[in-house]
Amino acid sequence: MPAPPQEVIESLRRHAGSDDPAVHRYMNNAGYPEVRASIGSYLSRSLGLPFGARSGIMTVGAAGGMNVVLKSILDPGDEVVIIVPYFVEYLFYIDNHGGKVVKVPAGADFDLDVGGISAAVTARTKAVVICTPNNPTGVVYSDDTLEALGRALEAKEREIGHAIYLVSDEPYRKIVFDGRSSPSHLRHYKDSILVTSHSKDLALPGERIGYVAI
Repeated sequence: MPAPPQEVIESLRRHAGSDDPAVHRYMNNAGYPEVRASIGSYLSRSLGLPFGARSGIMTVGAAGGMNVVLKSILDPGDEVVIIVPYFVEYLFYIDNHGGKVVKVPAGADFDLDVGGISAAVTARTKAVVICTPNNPTGVVYSDDTLEALGRALEAKEREIGHAIYLVSDEPYRKIVFDGRSSPSHLRHYKDSILVTSHSKDLALPGERIGYVAI
């Protein structure tokens, strides 16, 4: 893995060496308000959606974020749809909170099989987890695919009578090449949750800096 950018190293040194006594005290469990406000502003600019300081919380990496989300939404026996092939730790996160894994194979070229996902939803389905750009396949789901998935999940919500959360695990969102972009599911489905970290885009896995946003 490459080293973090020099600006990140300098920022870490500056904050670790700060004489401000508040820097090293307990913080709000959701994270520093100014950090959350900064992330809200970034998401508003980049996605064109109304985020603010209260739109998200800081977490111990994306793994911590996934566990916070699943702890919040799952009751024992609730189902979570994941796409095959998948990041293996999803199995542990779901099991941690009493959930049941439902596996749906990816479609052609490892894209989402929207019909297969829709068919897998039952009255016990509480969430669908996607990862884009995908780990392990590298596929970037298009706006059209995410829009189709959003429409399918809206129809299933009406059918079963409760929310189905679309949870996107996005530590790789900024790591795209050849002029590609990585569209956001947040623009296509109201019951969406974003989970991400700076483990990959800033090469900071050891610092465990992540967040959840809705």
